[in-house]
Amino acid sequence: MNTPPNNSATSHSGFLLALGAAALFSIKAIFIKLAYRYGVEVETFILLRMALALPFYIAILLLLCRRGQWQPTSGRNLLLTIVLGLCSYYLASFLDLQGLRYISANFERLIIYLYPTLVLILGWLFLGKSVSPRQLACLAVAYGGILLIYWQDQGFSTGVATPPWVSLDGVSWGALLTFGSAISFALYVAFSERVIKTLGSRQFTALAMMAASAAIAVHFAIQGDWSRLQQPWPVYAYALAVAFLCTVIPSLMMSAAILQIGSATTGAIGTSGPVVTLIAAALVLGEPFTALHLVGMTAIIGSLLLMRKAAGIKQSQPAAENMPQTSETQPR
Repeated sequence: MNTPPNNSATSHSGFLLALGAAALFSIKAIFIKLAYRYGVEVETFILLRMALALPFYIAILLLLCRRGQWQPTSGRNLLLTIVLGLCSYYLASFLDLQGLRYISANFERLIIYLYPTLVLILGWLFLGKSVSPRQLACLAVAYGGILLIYWQDQGFSTGVATPPWVSLDGVSWGALLTFGSAISFALYVAFSERVIKTLGSRQFTALAMMAASAAIAVHFAIQGDWSRLQQPWPVYAYALAVAFLCTVIPSLMMSAAILQIGSATTGAIGTSGPVVTLIAAALVLGEPFTALHLVGMTAIIGSLLLMRKAAGIKQSQPAAENMPQTSETQPR
């Protein structure tokens, strides 16, 4: 079993990995918004992103094989890895990039980071996990801060028209697309923990990313217009930044964090992401940053500190169902 040692060093490392992954995932929206200024389409940008990221994951798999660290993969685990890869790196990414055309980077991050609540619900419904009152209280404070920023940004609009068959306004349509992305990512976080324990975070992430890359290539090929790959050089630069800095590195960090501290805690820590986006969007994109944004940020950061304390208490209780060292979350 790939059971993480139950000590404070492992816990501290897991929290840092989760925070770092949240920050790097969050600045992805900034690079995408900058690329959109050059008129690149969603399908084109996501294909460039995955094509540039894929060699890193192939290299990871080759390195694992060379070092004898490749774990035998059952048909069930391989299928689950493919499905989870499609949920996160294909469907969630596609819906997220579509939503960003209609709403601000701040709004997008706030909706995406609803996923910790969805992770907890999925874990409770399907994985037999419990949720402590402390954890619920921390999440309530975090989402109180998120909702405050959400309310503040209601009047923001990019001016991009919705498709003719959509009856919603741009902000509502973008919010709906982005919420679909949050659901897809929550499925990935909630159901990946056991297979990560079996395969290891690097092997799992590389296989999941390769499955998503294949799906994106098929999606683009069906449309048939390969001339769209001819883009200005800044688009390629932004795609490379999103591929490596905002995809390869944080995806590995996220999987490692799930392995060390569990999916529910990793999801809760991910609520720090909007804080990074708010600051970056204000500095780079000129999006609004008001006193209410600051209040919301304070609520989010404070709740994360409380979440860390609550998780530390749970780790001292070996019977706790939602920690990675329990029998409830071991590979069977």
